[in-house]
Amino acid sequence: MTEYLTEQEQIQQLKTWLKQYGLTVILGIVIAFIITSSWHYWQNYRARILQRASVTYDEMLMQRAQNNSAEALIKAKKIIDQYPKTPYADMAALLLARNDVLKKDYPDAVKQLNWVIDHSDNRSLRQIARIRIARILIAQKKPADAVKLLSYSDDDNFIGLVDEVRGDAYLASNQPTAARNAYQLALKEIPNADITRPILQMKFDNLATATDVSAA
Repeated sequence: MTEYLTEQEQIQQLKTWLKQYGLTVILGIVIAFIITSSWHYWQNYRARILQRASVTYDEMLMQRAQNNSAEALIKAKKIIDQYPKTPYADMAALLLARNDVLKKDYPDAVKQLNWVIDHSDNRSLRQIARIRIARILIAQKKPADAVKLLSYSDDDNFIGLVDEVRGDAYLASNQPTAARNAYQLALKEIPNADITRPILQMKFDNLATATDVSAA
């Protein structure tokens, strides 16, 4: 009889516990299930988006390789419109900007490059976009704006190139001494093996020669 009552007491304790905490436990289980399911859904959704963006990006590259610029641009715009949060959108925007520069449509090129700066998670790509905008500003005879833009760095690995473009801006604004100093800094920062170094060296040498002649 005692064992029976003890078992009954245990059952009652369980009922009491379930009554007191059961809803909380059930809610916890439901919430955990929802979170886990949502996470898996998001991961699968993200994977599908990346796959679709990748396919479209490959199609864009293929059209470009076949010199089908019109179709390549359509694919690039599709990537930005439909998959803006993927890294492929950054590359598509850079391609569109390059096409705009070739057409001398500088405002639209700057628009595309600013999109990269504002949206890309890749610091290197943001810095590349910043440098390209600076070059456009120099071409538009706005060297002071280029220098101001280059005062901020997204990625210090590009410091040599930044100093070179800064030198171009100073030269365009008729500041040969500042330009020469910027080129000299760039020569210290850009590795000897870099394929762009000979052009930089030529800029520095020509400016140095011109400065010496002027001083004489």
